[in-house]
Amino acid sequence: MRIALRAALMLVIAAPAFLSTTASAQEIEDGTITVVQPKPLLRRHRVELAPRFSVQLNDPYIQQFAVGGNLNYNVSERLSIGAAFDWFDFGPSFGGTTGAFDEVIETTSRVPEYVQLDWYAGLDFNFIPVYGKFDLFRRSIVYWDLYLTIGGGVAHNGTDISPGGTLAIGVHTYFNRWLGVYFEYRDRLSIQELDTRTVLWNMGTAGVGFSIFLPAGFNYTYQQEEGR
Repeated sequence: MRIALRAALMLVIAAPAFLSTTASAQEIEDGTITVVQPKPLLRRHRVELAPRFSVQLNDPYIQQFAVGGNLNYNVSERLSIGAAFDWFDFGPSFGGTTGAFDEVIETTSRVPEYVQLDWYAGLDFNFIPVYGKFDLFRRSIVYWDLYLTIGGGVAHNGTDISPGGTLAIGVHTYFNRWLGVYFEYRDRLSIQELDTRTVLWNMGTAGVGFSIFLPAGFNYTYQQEEGR
């Protein structure tokens, strides 16, 4: 009898822990509990190769496309510095003046002013003010960050090289420890000499690209609690 009572008492004491463990396991399998996970990608002291393709948005008289990218060194998890280059000159078959340009000439006999860049090169400073994660269809956790870019450089318009700069905002999402994709809006500023005046010209582009981090792997280091 005593053995039975002891067994029943042990079962009562152990049952809550057993049920809690079972429920937790079930909840995790069902996806209702998200376990705190480390970031899948660390940036500090890694090189980022970021090729991209961009399309011009803000000039009604000319349509240009760009292929280029950045080569960045990540000083910390939030700050990086790197070289930027974009090529715009792909000939008349891929870009050039638009129908609006021809329409202005036909209706006013005036040639609209525009700037057609050949290339841009510069030095960019990138900062990540916000990062986070979200649940994608309750199946996987997607990590993202928002970045801001400011930089200086030079632009070539076919005849002259002029001083310029860059402002950009974009979002990264990551597939694994070394590969991600990004979407951005980038504004390239340059001082251009037009027929009658000198202007600060801006070329706004929307772009998509990949972020490739080297070395591909890394190891986490965990800080032990005091007293252990």
